[in-house]
Amino acid sequence: MDRRHRNRRASSEERSQALLASVQRVAQLGIAERSLRSGQSLWSDEFHAILGLTPGEVQPSMSLFLDCVHPSDRAEVEAALELVAKEGRRLERNFRIIRPDGDIRIINGRAEVEVDAAGTPIRLDSIIQDVTERKRLEDELDGLIRELWRSNEELEQFAYVASHDLRQPLRVVGSYVSLLEEELQGNLNGDAQEYMGFVRDGVRRMDRLINDLLTYSRVGRIATDQQVSLEQALASATADLQFEIEESGARVRADGELPVVMGDQSEMERLFLNLIGNAVKYRSPERPPEIVVACHDLEDAWRISVTDNGIGIPVEHAERVFGIFQRLHARDEFEGTGVGLAIVKKIVERHGGGIRVETDRAEGTCVTFTWPKARVMAEFPA
Repeated sequence: MDRRHRNRRASSEERSQALLASVQRVAQLGIAERSLRSGQSLWSDEFHAILGLTPGEVQPSMSLFLDCVHPSDRAEVEAALELVAKEGRRLERNFRIIRPDGDIRIINGRAEVEVDAAGTPIRLDSIIQDVTERKRLEDELDGLIRELWRSNEELEQFAYVASHDLRQPLRVVGSYVSLLEEELQGNLNGDAQEYMGFVRDGVRRMDRLINDLLTYSRVGRIATDQQVSLEQALASATADLQFEIEESGARVRADGELPVVMGDQSEMERLFLNLIGNAVKYRSPERPPEIVVACHDLEDAWRISVTDNGIGIPVEHAERVFGIFQRLHARDEFEGTGVGLAIVKKIVERHGGGIRVETDRAEGTCVTFTWPKARVMAEFPA
């Protein structure tokens, strides 16, 4: 009975050891322990494999391990391990090793000390992991992110300069059209007057488009983030839209109190200006616009909604409307450049939030966006 029990126990331990070795191999984790009393070291098979050594062909020891460490990192690793052994600290750092075949690998090493009941260090436990490929991928990703940021900054700068420079000749065209109309007053026939109207309209629309592009390129470039009252931002936006609101008979109200958030005052006003302006513009001909701004607390963020009773947005276009230059209606139906909601999306996403159109409404439109309470805007390291 005792023999069968010992056999079962031995078999169980063998399975456990095999499973542990398999896990170490898959995770590329090598385990080692060194007695601080006798100095004897014991390495797992994966510890050997990471160092490029064969179990049984070498005698595990601290000196052998340090011989595998890259000469430029060796003194630092040795000093750190001695400090761990003496003071019982935990250690984790990356260093390089050189395998017998000359291959240089990047290793993440962790070490800690086991103490006895009296608190005396008795064993140094170490874990190493080959992170060469991970570091290579991280470096590539960092490079791609840096390149993306540079490209994005260049594109934004180009848009800003191009928009600014294009407005000057456009103003010249508009000025000379006005001078021509004054010079030829009474001498233009019906067709000529219509043509001049087309020119004026084209200049006006182009100026508005360039101005919207300039606004889009400026989002996040000149922001001064601070505490912003959503109520004040909403009040400022409705004041700017006073003529449109009165002309349409619209009613704009906040459903409950609106919070104070971290952001840029002008960007938040622009956000409400575009959302409420759209709600007024795309109103139903059957009823005056009713626009409600509401806010819900999501613990780590605010969910803000702007709801109207207008003509609505088809479900198939719920994502498309946030793209730049995306228009759902012809210019003779509704004026606009198709940049407004793209600006709103850029402002929201700059602060780590998301925006969408609710698609489960029978009529009207509900645009909701989240605004994190914590400052989570991306900042690129210098």
